[in-house]
Amino acid sequence: MEEYHNQSREIFAPCSRQLFFEPPSPAQQLYETLRWLRTGRDDCSEHGLEIVHLNGQAETLMEHFRHQGMTGLLGFNKSFIARRLTCKSRCSRTKLTETNTPSSLYGKSKVPLFRCIRCNERYSARRATALWGIRLCDEDYFRVTKSLAEGNGIRTTSRILDLDKDTVQRCALSAGEHCRFVESVLMHHLHLEECQLDEMWSFVFKKQGHLSAFEQLMDDIGDIWLHVAFEPRLKLFLAVVPAKRNLESIRKVTRTVHLKSDGHTPLFTGDEYSGNLDALLWEYGQLARDDRQGLVGPPIRSSYMVPTSGLNFAVVNKTRENGRIQSVKSEIVLGSKRKIKKILDDSPCSRNINISFVERSNLHQRLNNRRLTRKTLGFSKKLAMHEAQIWLCRGYYHYVRPHSSLKVRSDDKAHWTQRTPAMAAGVTNHVWSMKELLTFPNCYN
Repeated sequence: MEEYHNQSREIFAPCSRQLFFEPPSPAQQLYETLRWLRTGRDDCSEHGLEIVHLNGQAETLMEHFRHQGMTGLLGFNKSFIARRLTCKSRCSRTKLTETNTPSSLYGKSKVPLFRCIRCNERYSARRATALWGIRLCDEDYFRVTKSLAEGNGIRTTSRILDLDKDTVQRCALSAGEHCRFVESVLMHHLHLEECQLDEMWSFVFKKQGHLSAFEQLMDDIGDIWLHVAFEPRLKLFLAVVPAKRNLESIRKVTRTVHLKSDGHTPLFTGDEYSGNLDALLWEYGQLARDDRQGLVGPPIRSSYMVPTSGLNFAVVNKTRENGRIQSVKSEIVLGSKRKIKKILDDSPCSRNINISFVERSNLHQRLNNRRLTRKTLGFSKKLAMHEAQIWLCRGYYHYVRPHSSLKVRSDDKAHWTQRTPAMAAGVTNHVWSMKELLTFPNCYN
């Protein structure tokens, strides 16, 4: 098994730059392995093979996931355990058949148990889902998570559903971790044309001005900025990094955007924050060195990052007086004016250089995430719960909640078809329910 994982790391490493940062996560290895087995090619190799893009092939991708059993325990008709799960070593070559029915029920929630016909082992239907380890029934769990994703707080949700606040908190933590896994498995090889960068202020435990001298040394309390990368055409949150406002946080955002794209470099726009340019050059640039002038003297050892030909970056400068915006000017930092104008002319949403869509997405997060609402008592006391709530709202936004600007005409031209951002990106083929999202099986649990 270790040799197989080592070979998969060598085969599916996108480039040497990614190996410099960090090895691929298990979810990325799983996705790359499934995609390689499906296509029979390696997109990331540099041996002249043709790149295979999955954008626009959502049906093929979903059928492939169904074939691998990654279709959810409770969200689909066929059980993940009945299709995929194998028994222990004595009958590891025999898979459970699809005709198996639950052998028994257990707990107050009447959770079904599946039994192997050979080794007589029993498996819970909640295994490898967000419901694993939760004592609530399925309906109450989905109501709790949907209430939190729609902007209610922990105590408000506990009062509405007559539950203890600690129970609601555990549900939020498990749902957030599961949404993070689903996002890492499905959101890959996206064709991105535009990407807007911005930062949004929030805090954990205390505001930065109220921290003591010792508390200011901690990175998990105080002002926590949400570094956001937003795709305005697909309405996708490509990256949301809650951390201190520094260069490393911006580099995590650009690194995530690069890993989720299909190799095409989008048009980046941002505000006047100086860290955006450095992070883009670090991720999309290349290293250059100064040549020695003349034949005498030691060689010049200074090096710097230069942009590639496909990198375009524009900045929106805002002039404020007494906290109000007086004028807005745009400036092209990297790239040619002709290329950027062509991208904007082909865009269905942007008419000029702007960051309006990412700022509107920040408003959406403040309205639908209680921990980000200003001047309330619903702020986070721990960074782990802060991140879990962000991932839960992000998964609900991408897969469950239809976006009004993404709806399209039906075939008969008489009705509108609602779409989610995941449907617009070609990741899913229908609007998911909360049940489908939270029962997407985590194969590593």
